[in-house]
Amino acid sequence: MSTAPKKRRGVSWPTALVLALAGSLGGWEGRELVPYRDIGGVWTVCDGITGRDVVPGKTYTEAECTALLLPAIEAHLFEVERQCVPNLRELPPRVQFAVGHLAYNVGAGAVCRLRSGSPTTIARTLPEGDTAPACAAIRSYTRVAGKDCRDPANRCGGIPRRRDFESRVCAGETVLPGLEESAWASSP
Repeated sequence: MSTAPKKRRGVSWPTALVLALAGSLGGWEGRELVPYRDIGGVWTVCDGITGRDVVPGKTYTEAECTALLLPAIEAHLFEVERQCVPNLRELPPRVQFAVGHLAYNVGAGAVCRLRSGSPTTIARTLPEGDTAPACAAIRSYTRVAGKDCRDPANRCGGIPRRRDFESRVCAGETVLPGLEESAWASSP
C-alpha cells in the first residue's frame, strides 16, 4: 500500500534502486488496473498506489500505473530520509532497497515511529549506521488494520513472507541483481 508523500524537487534516487524496487513491488503488490479496497480498507490501484491519485471506478492503463509508481517509490524513500534516516543514501544499496520496500507498504511514518510516538528500531539504529538491528526489526511489521498477519485466520499471510524477504535482503542474506554498489556508480 502506498500513499505517496510529496517528492522533494531536484533530488532523485539512484535509478538502479528505483527500478529494482519497481520490479520487486509488482510481484508483491500485483498490478490491478481497477481500484479496490485493500485489507485495511484503503482504496488502492496499480502496484499498491493509494491516496489522491486513486479514483474509485476509473480503469487505469499500464502506462498510467508506471507513471504513478516511480515517483511514489522516490517519495517514500525521501520521506524516510526526511523523517528519521537522514543518511539513508549513504547506507548499502541492499538496506536502502529493504527500507524503501517496507516504507512503500506501510508508510514512512510507520517505519520511523511507533504508535506511542517513540522512534522505531530502524529510526534509532540506521542513522548511526548500525544496520543489523534495523534489518532484524523489519520482521516485526506484521500487523495490518489491527490484524496479526502471522495468524492464518486473518488471511494476510503474504505480509510476514514479505517482511522476511525485506529483512533477508537488508541483511545481505538474499542478493538481488542491480543492487550491487558498482551498479550505482554511474546512476544519478
